[in-house]
Amino acid sequence: MRILVTGVSEGIGGAICQHVAQRPNAAIAMCVRKIREPIEKLAEELRSHGCDVLVLEGDLRDPAVPQYFVDTATGRFQGLDAIVSNAGAVDPTALEDMSLEVWDDMFALTCRASWLLAKAGFPHLKASQGAFVGISSQSGVHPHRQTGAYSASKAALIMLCKQMALEWGEHGIRVNSVSPGMIRTPMTQAIYEDIAITRQREGIVPLKRIGSSSDVARTVDFLIDPGNRYVTGENIMVDGGLTLSVLDRIPGIARRKK
Repeated sequence: MRILVTGVSEGIGGAICQHVAQRPNAAIAMCVRKIREPIEKLAEELRSHGCDVLVLEGDLRDPAVPQYFVDTATGRFQGLDAIVSNAGAVDPTALEDMSLEVWDDMFALTCRASWLLAKAGFPHLKASQGAFVGISSQSGVHPHRQTGAYSASKAALIMLCKQMALEWGEHGIRVNSVSPGMIRTPMTQAIYEDIAITRQREGIVPLKRIGSSSDVARTVDFLIDPGNRYVTGENIMVDGGLTLSVLDRIPGIARRKK
């Protein structure tokens, strides 16, 4: 399995790499905005298990970087079997106060970069009959206060993946998206240090727990597996059933009239 993963960190991106590394003859291009010590440690850990690891640095808001990532990875691995677009950022700002720069940056990083990665990877994924997975969010399915640009860009990513699935299915390329719900990651850890908030959040999830990065990674691993060739154009919610429970939180139950 030759795979390129963007937005690699100690969270979801790192967990995806760890799962893929368990496959025989795994080769992973770990793409980051800036190489930091935790990334170097993760790369060494994966190499110790026999995985061929390439660490690439670049800002995906630069339209030249997606092509650079793909060209470098395919040059090293002689092709690609999967691309996972995981890069993203949150800027909690009300829409009326948001700057044009923040809006454009969010779409450039989340949606435009995914398209450019897929476009650059197209001939390689066509050759390998491979897969592309975009990491969206529950916020791309339901609006969330003060995440206007984030929610809109993640929603656009879901539709982009569906569009690619439709257009590229004839070439044997499968394209899906994954929308995590409340996941405990280094980015969200500060929230879950408040036990009261953690309990409140767990209480509204039907499975009664906060998700882990591995929950998301296992879903991605399923979608890129060549054995699952008949799944494409889907957006899979990894949220413990949270989005299903919206109407369940409305007070009162309609009863049959006697």
